[in-house]
Amino acid sequence: MGNIDQDMEISSAFDGDIDGRTITVLQSGSIEGRVGAETLVIHGAVKGLIRAHKIEVLATAHVEGELRYDELTVDLGAYIEARCFPAAA
Repeated sequence: MGNIDQDMEISSAFDGDIDGRTITVLQSGSIEGRVGAETLVIHGAVKGLIRAHKIEVLATAHVEGELRYDELTVDLGAYIEARCFPAAA
């Protein structure tokens, strides 16, 4: 789903692979599948393989799976159960 040049907001459950320029998973939203983005901002839940230049995991987020990134920020209170791989590794 999605075109790499698009910005998207996910506000409900999405099952499958998704790519976009900036993807924001709202607190009411979730993704289960592969995610590819320039920037991924997570307020809700994401489970799967995530590849993004910049990943922001906010306090309300629940993340499981694998993260591949250049830049990762995690707010206090966020839940992460994931293998994390910086691009430089």
